[in-house]
Amino acid sequence: MNHDTIWPFIGRTLAACTLCLMLPFAQAEESTRTNTEAPHQVAAPAAMAVASEIAQLKAMLLAQQRQIDELRREVAQQRNEHSAPAVTAGAAVDSGVLAVRPNLGEVASLNPVVPLGMAASLPVSTAASLAALAQAPPAAAPVASAASVNAVQKAVEAINANLRGFRLSGDLRFRSDTLIREANTSLPPGDNRAVPAQRARERYRFRLNIDKDLFFSDKSDRPMAHAHVQLATDPFNNPSTMDTDFTGISTRAPISIAEAYMDFMPLKSLTLRIGRTSELFADNRQYVYDDDIRFNGFHETYRWAGKQNGLFVQLAAAQYILTDPNVQVLPAGSPYLAAGYSVGQRVPSSNLFDQGITVGSNLGKKWSHNETFNYFTVREPNQIQLASTAGGAALFANSAVLGATLIGNLPETGNATTTPGGATYFAKDFHVLRGAFNLNYSGGEWNGHKFPVQFFVQGTHNTGASIENNGYMLGASVGQAAKFGDFQLQYQYFKKPANGFISQFTDDDVGSGSGVNLKNNQIRINFGLTRFLAWENRLYIQQGLAVNNPGINFFVPFQQGYKTQYRIHSQFVFTF
Repeated sequence: MNHDTIWPFIGRTLAACTLCLMLPFAQAEESTRTNTEAPHQVAAPAAMAVASEIAQLKAMLLAQQRQIDELRREVAQQRNEHSAPAVTAGAAVDSGVLAVRPNLGEVASLNPVVPLGMAASLPVSTAASLAALAQAPPAAAPVASAASVNAVQKAVEAINANLRGFRLSGDLRFRSDTLIREANTSLPPGDNRAVPAQRARERYRFRLNIDKDLFFSDKSDRPMAHAHVQLATDPFNNPSTMDTDFTGISTRAPISIAEAYMDFMPLKSLTLRIGRTSELFADNRQYVYDDDIRFNGFHETYRWAGKQNGLFVQLAAAQYILTDPNVQVLPAGSPYLAAGYSVGQRVPSSNLFDQGITVGSNLGKKWSHNETFNYFTVREPNQIQLASTAGGAALFANSAVLGATLIGNLPETGNATTTPGGATYFAKDFHVLRGAFNLNYSGGEWNGHKFPVQFFVQGTHNTGASIENNGYMLGASVGQAAKFGDFQLQYQYFKKPANGFISQFTDDDVGSGSGVNLKNNQIRINFGLTRFLAWENRLYIQQGLAVNNPGINFFVPFQQGYKTQYRIHSQFVFTF
């Protein structure tokens, strides 16, 4: 999608949102005017009555919206407690706020915001509750007549008709990003560990989700399919981030389709997905996968829910298509030769397969747990490393997805290779076993603020390598940043070995300059400013792990021995 088509689309979307927000007041005013105006004139007392009635209706709408928001959060919390999906290995962290990741049939990266009057697209019990709220005047609102309430209800129904069941949500983030590392002067100038790092920049990210449920059955309110699209700021030459720097003089930043998929639910417990989506077992813990990475492919999940203690078992599998070389006979001089292929050989596509199981249940009224075990493998992984080298980048620079030539190599290297900066991984394969455990405590309240507690740990083992192949992550969190006065404190420790998993897919904040071959301490302190605005702060303390070993042809791009590296993020996140 180019700029000529995407900006009119966004303009129409914003115009539609504005129209939807103004429609209740416009219809309420029109209804009142119809009952009070003469054909060509309005008496002064009648005009004052109309103005008073409109003011009352506005106050009612605001109060009712607040009550609906509270109900929506309670329903979402109950749904998460009783049907939390297994694909996340427990609670996910998005933008620093701890929450349970949505089901495959919901928004992938943000919890969806259901507009006022969208009761038709909600479950029957929820829709009935919303309808009751819409018809009952709030305690603090002025007393209004039955006709006024009916006018409000008609306005709400008009909004529902105009949106046609579409749900909009998103976020806007402004980040200050600082990176500091002293030079190791004991090393020669040609060593990259002898080069200092000092950079301070401003960045922003915008995401807009569009969701719609499809194909309802006459016997159930459960949709048979769900469509999702996410538009996001996205520099085309770096797939591991959606951040746009405050730079480029006056260049306009690009917006792309970050996510686009369809979910099909032929059975209540079965979900099938096709399209561009986040990795099936990605959980925003910043360990194996970056939260900005998206793949093209397929998901399948089957979920069984018990009748007691919130017990559930979920089986899940994913298949992603990473490349399409279209090379039947490899010619002499091809860059693919550097990745271990032979002249005359067919070059197959690179793929990622992931499958696993998650089990969870409640432990009393406030405690819950879940465990995930999954196994993922990368077919033809050297093509990924080849795309990160100067000689092989040209093979992937002319992107069939974008229809344009990208600038630069695939970033975020860090794995060990058989030659310095080479295109062949030291690890023969990436066949990775992963286990994850989450323990959650809903917590108590203090001065009206909730303090949930979470403990989490993950470990990985790559059977395709004999050294530097075992990694882990552990951490704990207390509090949340959901409203004014809330705060959250979180600590995580990471060990990401050089042969643990694919560096180009893992988090680029925990690993700055090298996605793996590092250990990192992360500290988060987040503050809630309003229901829709949070101030988040993160400190990353990074050190290296392994050094080169020419005797076994083991080389890493950023060896252990550089000075301790510090990265600081301070950001404001607005969600809607």
